[in-house]
Amino acid sequence: MMQPAAMSGQPYRRHIVGLPLQRSLFGQAARAATTIGLPGLTSEQEFPAQLDENGDLFLDRSQVAVLTETLRSWFTPETLEQMHATRVAASLESASARKLSENLANKMALVLAYGILSKFVPDLLLRALADAGDVEPPPFPEKSAGAELMQDTFRLYKACCALDYTPQRLHREWPRVSPKVFHLIREFCKRQTGFGPLAWDSPGYEDPDYVVRLLHSAFDDVDVEQVRRRLSFAKRPAVAASPAGMRTKVSALRRVLGFWLDFLERETWYVRRAFYVGMVPLLQQLAAGYLQKIPTLQPVDLLFLDIRELTTEINDPAMICKRRDRYMENTDYLSVRGVEPSRLITMMRNP
Repeated sequence: MMQPAAMSGQPYRRHIVGLPLQRSLFGQAARAATTIGLPGLTSEQEFPAQLDENGDLFLDRSQVAVLTETLRSWFTPETLEQMHATRVAASLESASARKLSENLANKMALVLAYGILSKFVPDLLLRALADAGDVEPPPFPEKSAGAELMQDTFRLYKACCALDYTPQRLHREWPRVSPKVFHLIREFCKRQTGFGPLAWDSPGYEDPDYVVRLLHSAFDDVDVEQVRRRLSFAKRPAVAASPAGMRTKVSALRRVLGFWLDFLERETWYVRRAFYVGMVPLLQQLAAGYLQKIPTLQPVDLLFLDIRELTTEINDPAMICKRRDRYMENTDYLSVRGVEPSRLITMMRNP
């Protein structure tokens, strides 16, 4: 977390996240960025972004300019291969809940670091390709994550209609629907958990109520055939790959750019899914352990800890109440993010 004295200029984005647990992850992103292996990012001070205690993101454009210039002269087939090989690992070792939460937090912070770099690195790679004489279309994924999500949503809509549940009826009767429809919605949510806003507390595709509202707004009174035709164009034509074994600068640039373009579509998904699928069960385990010493503690209280506090003892339970009160008093944030009074309890249920 950046200190108030270090702030200058206008925020790049205001109030992007509100929960203390998620805000604290951004404080780990600068350290995580130093492990990526890029020149100009060997210390935390060189990371161009910081988040303040209000959840405002600040971007140091002068540092971005320095990194851009450094990277431009660094692009060679060998260094690009190194850049491509440095991927975000998603696996977790068998360990205690505290150790697992620390490992997962480190990986999520690394994704956030990549997310900040994605604001300018793909553009830099694209310009490098143009300078190298490449005239091929950018190496977008053959099928975008968004297109896959929309196609699965359309399949859900058709499956519900086949059971005589139109979007209007589903919206009107949910959750008092047939067991088959209820199961369809729940399974869809499990598959698509991760899609949604960056802020964990904002409802997303993990929430059945959100999905039901989405189906109603997206497919109420629509031309089904027109939707089907539009989705049939979602598959992009494959971009020809460079011949195997080629290690030219152009082929290396295209390979790395392909990774970044795919990441751009999934960066929020990575962090959000890691929270709901990985972090929530760990928080529930940790809360069970804390209950032995703090009987009044609830799992939702852990959302108001700093990520580093998860691996230590809670010495001041009153601190959680103070952070919760400050969070709940930020009505503008809660309104914009769609955080209802029961939202925090809902998001901490078993995924």
